[in-house]
Order: sequence, then C-alpha cells, then structure tokens
Amino acid sequence: MKMHKNVRISLKKLSLPTPIKKYFSSQNWDMDLGSNTNPFGGDFSNYPDVMQLDLKKLYLKRILSLNPPPTFEVVVDENNVLFTAGSMEGIDLLLRAFPDPNQDLVCIPTPTFSAYAHWSIINELRVKKIPLLGKNLDQVDIESIIKLNPKLLFICNPNNPVGTLISHATLKKLCQSLSGFIIIDEAYIEFSDQHSSLFYLNEYPNLIILRTFSKGWGLAGVRCGAIIAHKTIIDTLRYIQYPFSVSIPSQQAVREILTAPEKVFETWKKIEKMRRSLYSELSQKRNVIKVFESQTNFLMLALHNFEEVMRNLKQEKIHVLDCSSELLQSIRVSIGTEEQNQKFLEIISG
Repeated sequence: MKMHKNVRISLKKLSLPTPIKKYFSSQNWDMDLGSNTNPFGGDFSNYPDVMQLDLKKLYLKRILSLNPPPTFEVVVDENNVLFTAGSMEGIDLLLRAFPDPNQDLVCIPTPTFSAYAHWSIINELRVKKIPLLGKNLDQVDIESIIKLNPKLLFICNPNNPVGTLISHATLKKLCQSLSGFIIIDEAYIEFSDQHSSLFYLNEYPNLIILRTFSKGWGLAGVRCGAIIAHKTIIDTLRYIQYPFSVSIPSQQAVREILTAPEKVFETWKKIEKMRRSLYSELSQKRNVIKVFESQTNFLMLALHNFEEVMRNLKQEKIHVLDCSSELLQSIRVSIGTEEQNQKFLEIISG
C-alpha cells in the first residue's frame, strides 16, 4: 500500500498497523491464533472485518444507481471506499493525514457545518473562512479560494445549515484550479435532485467525497460513514484509521438496509413532499423574513421575532438549531413528522 505524495510530513515513515497489514497480505488464513481474542465468546468475539469487500461492492451498486447523470462511466470500485465511524471520523482522518500542523491552510466557505473548523483547530491547522455569496448563499468566491490555495477545501453540498446547492461547474473549477484536496461532504445528497460529485472522480485526482448513513439512510445510531476517493488517498488513510472502527453490528445494519432499501427510498420521497409543503407554509408567515430553498431534510429561515420564537420553542421543549451567529435571526429546523411540523408552524405563527 502506497502513501499519497501529499501526506503529512510526519507520517511518511509510518508503517501499517498490524491488523491492516495482516488482512491486506496475500496470505489466506485458516486459523487466527494471533489476535488474543476469547475463542469461547459469542457472535462478537472476533474483530470486525476490516476489508468489507462485499459490503463496499453492495454500497457502490446502490449509490451509483441513485440519480446518475445522463451518461457516465463507472470509475470506482471497492478500492476507492473507506468505511468510517460516521462522517465525523472521515473529517478527522483527512485532517490528520494531509495538512501539516501550524503550517497548512484549511479553507471553509461559510456558513456551513461547524465540525470542519472544530476539528481543524484541534489538529492545530490554520483555518480561513470564506463567506458564501448570493441571495441564497449558493455562490462560492472562487478567486479568493484560488489565491489562498489551501491544502484542504471543505464544501458541504447540499450545504448545512442553508440547504442550498453549489453547482457542479463551480466544483469542477475548484478541482481544476487547486493543488490541494477538494472535499465534498454529501451528507444530504439523497434528498437532492443534483447528482453526486463521485461521478467526476476519474477527472480529478484531488477530489474526495464524504458520505454518511446518518441522514437519508436513517442509521444515525449505527455510526457509519464513507470516504470515496482515489486509491492512494484511501490507502494513506489506512495508515492512521483505527483498524476496527466500524463494528460488526454497524456493518450488519448497513448491509441490511442496502440489501432491501425500498422502504428508506420511500421515506426520501415523503420527506421531500413534506419539505415542499413546510417551505410553502413558512413562506407565507408574516414573522418569516426568508426561507431558503432546500435540497435537504431541513429548512433554514430568518425571523422578524427571533428571540420570541426561540423562547416559545424552548418553553415547548422543541429544539432547533440557532444559526444567528452565522446569519442574523436565523434558525435551522429539521423536517419532522406531520404532528411535529404542525406544532412548529403554530409557534412560528405566534
């Protein structure tokens, strides 16, 4: 397994963890007497599968069939996928693998998911936030980012907390113009009518896709995500990922939903319909300044009577995300059940 040329300097002499080295060797083992596990234990007495080849093949089969572009070439296989303990681990792995502390720059268009800056700071990286542009906050200041030439650029698409999309034309321009890595976090892509950026992996070796099972797939408690990228990037991450971070129960739950996904597909349609309805109703409320058109399972809105609404929501023990530090008087609300949505509308109405 070969490390990527742009790996963090301190990692260049790192060797593979023993479990990874064992499972990626050409040797077929009939008996494992080297892992010091309890041979009399139950279903979970052995370590989880670290290769997950069949699961990766099943995963790719499913996601490549979801809203593909009119024409495309299949350019990924199981060597391009790394399962992680949620996308949070994926973010942390990328920040620990490539940028050097106190030296390299991480660029983050904002407002966006706070974890990018949070874990960048933990990893002692320089962070530069670039405000998103346009009335729907769906435009990127490409020239400013190109001038900065960051080691990593994070773009959440569709974006959290706004819910809007960055165009493929913009993403391609950034991939073409930057020498660093462009990380597209597609946590909410299942709710979008724009196809995934993974179909462009063959064109751009610096493109990395982040995915999760926590949102559209309804498995937040399972804690499983994925990084999809070129093989040398995936191989590099193997050097620093905890060998058994994706547990046996997690792998089982993911396999079950990928094997029979029809019910979860129906929930996506239902959520989209409910989102459109909630958007329409909120747009007519006199207390609402603006509702951002969303391609996700949430809506961000700005309010005239922000403080009053927040007090009323707290009194009713209803939690929403306060986004006012990023956009004045704004909140993000998830699409809930019909009853939950109606209750929220009543409070917004005053």
